[in-house]
Amino acid sequence: VGAQLHEHLGSDALAFAEERGASEAIFANTRGNLCEGAGSNVFCVIDGTLVTPPATSGCLLGVTRGLLLELCDDCIERDFPVDALAQADEAFLSSTTREVQPIAQVDGTALPAAPGPVATRLHTSYQALVARDLDP
Repeated sequence: VGAQLHEHLGSDALAFAEERGASEAIFANTRGNLCEGAGSNVFCVIDGTLVTPPATSGCLLGVTRGLLLELCDDCIERDFPVDALAQADEAFLSSTTREVQPIAQVDGTALPAAPGPVATRLHTSYQALVARDLDP
């Protein structure tokens, strides 16, 4: 999946991203920190640490995001600049429809791993959870 950083909230963000070959628009909050996608949450591996924006970032607290946090005890919820996404070791989106979807590029810049080992591990864990319980 490709992600396009977008600075404007509104219905045109996803269209803006798609016109540029991406399948998701990524938003910063008013402090310039990574917030969320147009219809997804974002996770990044930065310097070997899995991070995702905290509730205080203004992101929508998605159900799949919550399940992934339960499945993974090494994720840190913290603020980080939206520009860090393009520098991440790996990154992925989460949502009910996307589940765990690796981000291959940000604004046309390829990330080092897509899918990376963390996304692969969490996708496998998530699939196992859904197989055990259709309504986790």
